[in-house]
Amino acid sequence: MANITLSIRLGPLVHFEIVGESCEEISRALEGFERLNQTVGTMFGDLAERVYPDLEKAAETGKPRESAS
Repeated sequence: MANITLSIRLGPLVHFEIVGESCEEISRALEGFERLNQTVGTMFGDLAERVYPDLEKAAETGKPRESAS
């Protein structure tokens, strides 16, 4: 039986690949993916807040954030 390869890129720093012999095997491997997605979202959300602390304030006021030029 041929292998199935599923390659997923969640962003520039997060990439994973799942290899299985059937859709059922791939499906089992993806169990818990929602939790992984939440964890990655939290990590990068925290990183974005630290790198761009004024981003949240700009979103609240509806104004674009000022660039540091």
